[in-house]
Amino acid sequence: MSEPPAITISAEDWATTPPAVQAAFGQLLDYVTALSAEMRDLRAKVNTHSQNSSKPPSSDPPSAPPRPKNTPRGRKAGGQPGHQGHTRPLVDQKDVQEIIPCRPNQCPSCQEPLVQTLPDVCRILRTQVWELPPIVPHITEYQQHTVCCPACGTLAQGARPVDAAPGGYGARATALASFFHGRLRLSERETASALLDVCGLPISVGSVVRCCERTADALAPVYDTLAQLQQHQKVINADETSWKEAVKKAWLWVAVSTVATVFLLTLNRKRESLQRLVGADYAGILGSDRHTAYNGRDAALRQVCWSHLSRNLAALADYGHPDSAWAHALLDEVDRVFAHWYSYRNKQVDRAGLQAALIPVQQAIRAGLERGQQSGWHRISGLSRELLTLWEGLWVFVTTEGVEPTNNAAERALRPAVLWRKGCFGTRSAAGSRFVERMLTVSATCAQHDRHLLTFLTEAIDAHWRGLPTPILVPSAIP
Repeated sequence: MSEPPAITISAEDWATTPPAVQAAFGQLLDYVTALSAEMRDLRAKVNTHSQNSSKPPSSDPPSAPPRPKNTPRGRKAGGQPGHQGHTRPLVDQKDVQEIIPCRPNQCPSCQEPLVQTLPDVCRILRTQVWELPPIVPHITEYQQHTVCCPACGTLAQGARPVDAAPGGYGARATALASFFHGRLRLSERETASALLDVCGLPISVGSVVRCCERTADALAPVYDTLAQLQQHQKVINADETSWKEAVKKAWLWVAVSTVATVFLLTLNRKRESLQRLVGADYAGILGSDRHTAYNGRDAALRQVCWSHLSRNLAALADYGHPDSAWAHALLDEVDRVFAHWYSYRNKQVDRAGLQAALIPVQQAIRAGLERGQQSGWHRISGLSRELLTLWEGLWVFVTTEGVEPTNNAAERALRPAVLWRKGCFGTRSAAGSRFVERMLTVSATCAQHDRHLLTFLTEAIDAHWRGLPTPILVPSAIP
């Protein structure tokens, strides 16, 4: 449906039109104008996709425009000539359990039998085959004897050792159940099935839940340490996504820095939740989108995400409004911002060169926003006023090392959590939410520091049960 045609009536015809008809005609024009605006809104809503909104690419309808393709470079797929292959390095022979010499028995040319004592004339070709032994659970039985005291007749029962597991599963089995459920995102029922099939470990769905609760308890001090450490980092990127806790709407927040990734589940999306995550007095630079919870901070201590801004402008450009050309023009300037940033990131220019190159772009964008304030379309005027208020926060990446123009670090950190949510539909209790935030935090931070997740979980659970100090995940967190 196109815009309604412009209607022109001469002054003479209008003067001869009865007042009642004039009033009815005015009402009809107002009605058509309102319907046209509503139609534009509905058409824009139907045409939203991953390139002009925050919707994921997997939700794009068939009508969505194709994503930009990489420019063909005329090369075949796969490794290129001269490319060094990535192969598993050979381990030292002292770490090999079995060595089998393979010597030739016969000459492949003349069929002459070869004695096994001939010396090697080339380097030995070594091939190491990795195999897993059959996994058989190690079962420890505690037999608690009860005797009768000969002096007073009281029954006395032997106690289990203080380092014994509190339930029917040890630290490694508990960690593996939590790993399957919390890291590989298997359902509780699938976790029980995998433990039985892979490890020969019979376990009920209820025991899987209990293992996850015990893991959450063991990770509590690790999580608290990382959360406190995170609040002292110079740069943090934060984001949030929806969640469910029982029947309540909840929000999963994430804060990403160079030393840790911390998750937090709350029942609201307000600023108080953000302050719990990064600290009420956080003095570093916070990268984020433009959600209202992030407002209130000094613009100089924020980096507003340019990817979000680009999608917002793309939505306005696709709207079909007479003023959509404004968004097209601003999108061209945003492309220039990214082009200069990529030049800096690829070390084609230094920071001074980046700052100089962006001066005319900044001027053009500011002029566009000032024009946008005067637009009669509330979507453009509102966005323009918002960006001018956040103006300083748009350009922190230009002057500050370690700050990027996008919030991709936080968005990437949320992707595993979003996949988990799609499979489990959220959590059923506050205890389940604690497991989610602690497991996600430890899993992501272990990846940042090349730590073996299952080993760390096992060590943390074992230390918790034995009353030993919690293992340290981030070296800088050592007191």
